[in-house]
Amino acid sequence: METNFGATPPYTVGVEEEFQIVDPSSLTLTPAIDAILAARDAAGLPADTLTSELSASCLEVRSPVCETVPDLAKEVLDLRSRVRELVEGCGARLAAAGAHPFSDPVSQPITSDARYLQVEERMGWTARMQTIYGLHVHVSVPDAEHAVRAVSALSKHVPLFIALSANSPFWGSSDTRLASTRTKVFELVPRSGLPPAFRRWEDFEGYVGTLVSTGIIPDYSWCWWDARPHPRFGTVELRALDAQTDASRTASLASLVQCIVATANDYSPECPLYTEENKWSATRYGLDASFHDFSAGNSAPAREVVRNLVEELVPVSQDLGCEAELLGTLEIVEKGNGAEEQRRILGKLGSFEDLMRHLVATTA
Repeated sequence: METNFGATPPYTVGVEEEFQIVDPSSLTLTPAIDAILAARDAAGLPADTLTSELSASCLEVRSPVCETVPDLAKEVLDLRSRVRELVEGCGARLAAAGAHPFSDPVSQPITSDARYLQVEERMGWTARMQTIYGLHVHVSVPDAEHAVRAVSALSKHVPLFIALSANSPFWGSSDTRLASTRTKVFELVPRSGLPPAFRRWEDFEGYVGTLVSTGIIPDYSWCWWDARPHPRFGTVELRALDAQTDASRTASLASLVQCIVATANDYSPECPLYTEENKWSATRYGLDASFHDFSAGNSAPAREVVRNLVEELVPVSQDLGCEAELLGTLEIVEKGNGAEEQRRILGKLGSFEDLMRHLVATTA
């Protein structure tokens, strides 16, 4: 297995944002990825900046690797502006949220890429259901053992990340009563959800090696856990986040990931079965969830858990130069996550079409 841990300075950061491609008139999802990628090439944009995903109505935008989160925040804003102009030139629009509120997911074509066609062949209907949109955060780590510890630390905080980022309350023109519908839809696919509790790098390598040698998966990138090592990139990757409508929230969530990875040695592993209980609570209730500390035997509101964690991480955020962005997570706590905002907007405007117009207009 190719590993590049330590190839860059530790704790550099980058993100992958998945955007909905929608028709400007009907505001339904539209499979315009091929036209957008052709326009990308004509505009001379690097191929690794804009790319396809499983659904042909999804555009993935990848930031450059940044030394600091403030640098990342600037790059994300610039990329969103440039990509929005390019997509509109192709007769489509962009929206950022974890799921489209009314388009039929299974009617969306699969992207005509060999990898995605293979995914559809192996997964059938579950692949067709993956019309969902996430935010993935990568943070570089110095070595493989740190990668294992960092994945464990991030996994422990997956419920908190879901509570903060939840931005997909609607599915098929219905309120699912979940804060993050995307989270449950993604769990339809194999090797998703919380990762196994690997204790050493050899445990991860051995697990992946067995699946590859038996032909179950082609390589480690078919392990789509909420948090995973990405040895080829030399990073750990948090995948549990819904796409964020507001780019400033992307930066705030990235800062929280970076700080947890940098302090991974301070966390003791937690049994995934216990974490799963808090993950469900976050998926259902978002920031109104209550999280149980199974080692201490007590519970606390999600908002209180976020505030306490941010307070603990302020010193390392100062060292990393991302204090302002880290404190931005407290703004999410105060104003509410994307799911809360979407429900407010729907209640105010009255229709899912109006909600989509709002998402398109505010994706910046």
